[in-house]
Amino acid sequence: MQGQGSLVDIDELRAFDVVATRRSFSQAAIEIGCSQSTISQRIARLEKRVNRRLVGRTTRQVSLTPDGEAMLIYARSILAVSEEARLRLSRPGLKGIVKVGIEDEFATTRLPQVLGIFRMQFPEFGLKFITGRNEHLRDVLREHQVDIILGKSHGTGSGAPLWREQLVWIGNPSLRIDPAKPVPLISYLKPSITRGLTEAALLSARRQWVEVAECSNLLGKLAAAKAGLGVMAIGRGFQRTILDEIPKEAGLPTLGVLDYEIEGAVDSDTAAGAFRAVLSEVAKRSTSEADSN
Repeated sequence: MQGQGSLVDIDELRAFDVVATRRSFSQAAIEIGCSQSTISQRIARLEKRVNRRLVGRTTRQVSLTPDGEAMLIYARSILAVSEEARLRLSRPGLKGIVKVGIEDEFATTRLPQVLGIFRMQFPEFGLKFITGRNEHLRDVLREHQVDIILGKSHGTGSGAPLWREQLVWIGNPSLRIDPAKPVPLISYLKPSITRGLTEAALLSARRQWVEVAECSNLLGKLAAAKAGLGVMAIGRGFQRTILDEIPKEAGLPTLGVLDYEIEGAVDSDTAAGAFRAVLSEVAKRSTSEADSN
């Protein structure tokens, strides 16, 4: 899988992993079974893709830069997930349509990584996606429109837990929050777990607020936040590439946590079960990497 802005190219990541292990472009070429120039080209493309220098090379030795050491963790995680997906889905009879429902925040920020790994290895699979908020996802699961869903809960979920997200406040960097005035709040339409936690935190802190925007999906909330209308809550793991986290000096209360869970498709020998395994592993690895940064 290649594309503008993508961080996932298995050939590049494989070349980088072997160079990092062998500390040699020539030995990496022998192990992979290609020319040394091909290895150099793949490393160069990867460095261009991430806009970082990853490998230091002299006439005597090959070493990783600090960015290279950090990238190696990511590369090996993706390679491991890709291989696991390939092995799972190489079993006979796993062709068909995978029908999944994905919660809004994950769909907007992390789903492309999952799709890239899955689709790259198994292009013969059709994929049906429904994205949205929890209430809608659980409805389509009950109606058998999807095989599995990735949703969120706050201690009352019925699915298999994957990871936990700390909610944080985000907004346009130019926005200034006046502690003496009501908080300009951007929320999901009711009912919403995130909205409930946000309002509970404000009530507990005795902070007044005004709903400057109510949206049915994350894209609407992000548009309002980017325009500087107000602040919104989102999981910290999803925040890094979207908007700035509101600094503590703004005096906003600490928000709660959300649990992300998978429901449905417990049989690992089905296409949906294999997709669930990839989704689970990428979610856990991505969160682990976010926590280490």
